[in-house]
Amino acid sequence: MNGGDKVKNFVGFTSNGEYSVGCTGQTVYLYDKGGKELAKFKDLRYAYSPMISPDGKILVIKSTEGRLAVYSLESHTLVKKFRFSKVDGSQDDNFCFSPDSKEFYNIERHIDSCKTALSIYDTSDFSLKKKILHDDFILVLTAVEYDTEENKVFLLGYMRESESGVAYKFFVGELVKNSLQSIVYISQKEHDFYLDCKSFEIHSFAVTDCYTPDEIGRIKNAKHSLAKLWKYYSK
Repeated sequence: MNGGDKVKNFVGFTSNGEYSVGCTGQTVYLYDKGGKELAKFKDLRYAYSPMISPDGKILVIKSTEGRLAVYSLESHTLVKKFRFSKVDGSQDDNFCFSPDSKEFYNIERHIDSCKTALSIYDTSDFSLKKKILHDDFILVLTAVEYDTEENKVFLLGYMRESESGVAYKFFVGELVKNSLQSIVYISQKEHDFYLDCKSFEIHSFAVTDCYTPDEIGRIKNAKHSLAKLWKYYSK
């Protein structure tokens, strides 16, 4: 991509080889594979998280205000914009598509900023199919992954102590029939590392104090999988 110095201003960035998308927070830039700007969208504020569907037809942008914007990559136009939660300012959790691009999985906060839920949308019109694992103060979801090899959804998260609210057990588990099953417990260090890996998949220019630029590059290229982490501890 030939973005020049503009690339440095992107907080979120993704590319599938055919298209590249950069988010500054207020503006979303769409480029072709040669770096030519195809479109510029200003439909959301605080929009840092882009994702292109596996079939390359849909672009979804998530705002920390609790909104989603859906764009057609065939027509380069806005298809739908909606607010998925009225809880503002904390909606920066992980999300993903199913491998066939027919479903969109989004970690959301509906009751308050401490309680998470997993919502599943039908990408034909982005209607809500179901909302699960919600209204639970103890269980906190932090990342979701649809593993193509296993054809299963895996979730990363932690458990809180009921009185103090402090995280005390970190886990990765499998989503089976709308419930979290086959949970295996991991260390906080492992949880934080894999959460960073998932964050880097969406926010390609995210930088934390924990990693050097070279380490961030290696993390992004490694494609660390929640499924593999779960398999390792399930042996």
